[in-house]
Amino acid sequence: MNGQPATVDSRLHVRVGRIAKPHGIKGELKILPYGEAEDFRLYREVLLAGETTGPARLFQVENFRPQGKMALLELAGVTDREAAEGLAGREVWVAKELLAALAEDEFYWHELVGLRVVTESGRNLGRVKALFATGGHDVLVVRGGGREYFIPARREFMLAVDQEAGLLTIAEVPGLLDLN
Repeated sequence: MNGQPATVDSRLHVRVGRIAKPHGIKGELKILPYGEAEDFRLYREVLLAGETTGPARLFQVENFRPQGKMALLELAGVTDREAAEGLAGREVWVAKELLAALAEDEFYWHELVGLRVVTESGRNLGRVKALFATGGHDVLVVRGGGREYFIPARREFMLAVDQEAGLLTIAEVPGLLDLN
């Protein structure tokens, strides 16, 4: 299998998807994107890595096409189904500088993970540990003080994001924190 050995550095790279399975017989890969499938149009190279799949490898992207919510990629050196099967399950990483530009009030998930979360009155809830998508909106998973909170990642709940201070301030919506 071609692909240059590489190192994933989470300060420079971000996970953008996972290889679900091969597609067809010519080495094309079906990717489950962690964002929008169309974002893959921006990526000219990808790092493929996985905990049990050997060292990370850097591949040039030869072709992209969307397939519903999935992305189909052709990578240099991956020319048959057998080579593609060997990559199934790997995480897809890209250099952060390749990410699409966002509007002023938009954020990538990796920018929110790790932020300290406080209510508008200053109550410390913990830190953003993860996010997950639902049909309607994304949800922040906040853990701290032996508790876990699920906060909708929407403007009406997220009042301020100060990445320099590492702080996310959320609205105090009656009942929201009691549900968790």
